[in-house]
Amino acid sequence: MKKIILIYTSMTGNTEMLAGEVIKGLEQMNVELTVKEAFDSLPTDLLDYDGFIIGTYTWEGEVPNEFMDFFEELDHVDLSGKKAAVFGSGDSYYGSTYGAALRFFTEKITLLGAEVLLPNLVIDLYPEDAELEQCLEFGRTFAELMFDNS
Repeated sequence: MKKIILIYTSMTGNTEMLAGEVIKGLEQMNVELTVKEAFDSLPTDLLDYDGFIIGTYTWEGEVPNEFMDFFEELDHVDLSGKKAAVFGSGDSYYGSTYGAALRFFTEKITLLGAEVLLPNLVIDLYPEDAELEQCLEFGRTFAELMFDNS
């Protein structure tokens, strides 16, 4: 059984809502799932899993404070052989920084050797029903790709 950890943070509840749907999608598959909040996580936690998913929002064009220590400490972890994906919420009002924290995470984990299995999923503000369905499918697809890449 594939072991997956989902680590997320949320300020307004939007990313938490997205995470809930991603979790439902993962739970529909045959995976062992652990869910943690960013404050309760260390980058070394990722080493105990076959794959990981990061859920974040963007704060003023940056990784939010709740994830900053984790993000910076990632530099000391070799993620070779790990499968990954990143999702989160953003506010398209901010134009070029919309979803920037997701891009920062994807760039860093790729440099550290992780294989990103899916394009980033960024949802603008409060998710609509169709976007929640996208999150559910994101979780299912990630799990399917984990098996396909065995």
